[in-house]
Amino acid sequence: MTAYSSGKVFHHRDKIDQLKAGEQTVPLQVHLIISDLCNQDCSFCAYRMSGYTTNELFKVVHPESGEVNNNPNRKIPYEKCLEILDDCAEMGVKAIQITGGGEPSVHPDHTKIYQAVLDRSMELALVSNGVIFKPETIPLLLQSTWARFSVDAGNPESYTRIRNVSAKHHDRMWKNVTELAAEKKRTLSKVTIGMGFVVTDDNWSEVGQFAELAKKAGVDNIRISAVFQPDNEKYFDQFFDKAAELCRKTKEKYEDENFIVFNNFGERYADLAQAAPDYSFCGYQELVTYIGGDLNVYRCCVTAYNQQGMVGSLADQRFKDLWNSEQKKKNFSCFDAKSCDRCMFNNKNKTILYAIDSDPQHVNFV
Repeated sequence: MTAYSSGKVFHHRDKIDQLKAGEQTVPLQVHLIISDLCNQDCSFCAYRMSGYTTNELFKVVHPESGEVNNNPNRKIPYEKCLEILDDCAEMGVKAIQITGGGEPSVHPDHTKIYQAVLDRSMELALVSNGVIFKPETIPLLLQSTWARFSVDAGNPESYTRIRNVSAKHHDRMWKNVTELAAEKKRTLSKVTIGMGFVVTDDNWSEVGQFAELAKKAGVDNIRISAVFQPDNEKYFDQFFDKAAELCRKTKEKYEDENFIVFNNFGERYADLAQAAPDYSFCGYQELVTYIGGDLNVYRCCVTAYNQQGMVGSLADQRFKDLWNSEQKKKNFSCFDAKSCDRCMFNNKNKTILYAIDSDPQHVNFV
């Protein structure tokens, strides 16, 4: 079983039993988007991409000029973060993933928030571009469960073009990640360090170069996935076969017992190619919750910053109160997964559905 296996749900029999009984659960994991502001401008960012229907609540439109700001300076205040984390710990949430939205390290109190997660005995994970490291960043990440850094390029020229940044960002990122990997080795920390590569029509040929650099930096794994964008699978028509073959060869060439290549490109493509879910019950929303930098709670990352994904707002209430409210119960019970055009979590949802099936077929023929 890999780190991305849908089978992990079977390790949470209590949640399965609650779902089977139709009871309300507490999320295992909360994705906390502490900042919607980013220090980069990636060409494929789903939150900022024009024509992308799932980011309607992310942008800010000036009331007079009508000018659209796709990089709003919107952050969850530190004290509100502490309140949310207090609620999560009290409710029994197991893990907090600090992610985007924007770039977490842009938040002035980001390392204090990391520490607050650890202080409340919850597991910490981070998704970041890795450019901003404070002196305390590495010691805190060495206490986390995992950290993944987005790269999406195999050379400085592509990195700066795709992310619309200076070459300094590229150099700082590799320096920071390499130092983190070295400190992990020196201290025997158990943190898993990963790097991400989102395949696009602009970078697919650099997957191998990226893998070589990541392995040299000393990280534990890389994850290769496919960009989500408005054209779905049609976007890949001109290069899918070539990209898929290169991803396969990259895994074959670079993976060993100390360096894992998670080739999720084909799986993500399949999610794009698939029509709307053929099931109504969304188990994923019961186990994983997203809190945006706008203080809205969303059912998943695909529907984050979208009315379809909106569960409620924390602007004037606590997270635990919203989660236990009739508003949330009604929201979940009325939601039909078939209303989604596509789902990044089909495999997880189908695994959950199988786990809660009261009469599965042929269970003894394993």
